[in-house]
Amino acid sequence: MNQTVVVAIITAIAALSGSGLTAFLNLRSTRLQNGQQLALAREERTERRVEALRQSRRNSYVEFLNNATSVVGAIDKTRQRDLSDEDFSRLFSAAWDEANSLVPLINVVSVEGPIEVLGSARKLRTALYDELKVIRAVRRGEEPDISKAESVDQRKRAVAAMTNAARDALGGNISTG
Repeated sequence: MNQTVVVAIITAIAALSGSGLTAFLNLRSTRLQNGQQLALAREERTERRVEALRQSRRNSYVEFLNNATSVVGAIDKTRQRDLSDEDFSRLFSAAWDEANSLVPLINVVSVEGPIEVLGSARKLRTALYDELKVIRAVRRGEEPDISKAESVDQRKRAVAAMTNAARDALGGNISTG
C-alpha cells in the first residue's frame, strides 16, 4: 500500500503543479493581452482626439478663408469705375464692415492654433484693410492707380500664405511618395 500512496501523492503533486503552471501561464498571457488592449485603446483615443482637433482647425480655417473671400467680393464692388460718391461710400462701408467680421474669426483661429496660421490670418486681414485703404486713396487722388494692382497682389500673396499655413497645420503637405 505504501507504494500506492506514494504514487497517488506523486500523481497529485504532478497534477497540482501542472494546474498551477497552466494557471500562471494563463494569467501571464491575460495580463499581456490586457496591456496590449489598453495600449491600443489609448492609441485609438489619441487618434480620435487628434482627428477631432484637425477637423475643428479645418472648420475654423475654412470659415475664415470663406469670409475673407466674401470680403474680397465686397471690395471688388468698390472698384467699379462709374460709382457715384454716395454709392462708393456705401459700398466702401459695407466692405469695411465685412472686413471687420474677420476679427472674431481670427480669435477662433487663435484658439485653434498654431501660431503660424494665426500670423497668416492676421496678415490676410491686414492685406484686405490695406486694399480698401488704397482703393479709397486712389479714388481721392492720393495714390496712383497702379497702387490698386499692388494691393491686389499683396492680398493674393496673403491668401496663398494663409492657405499654405492652414494646409501645413492640418498635415495636408505630407508627401505620399
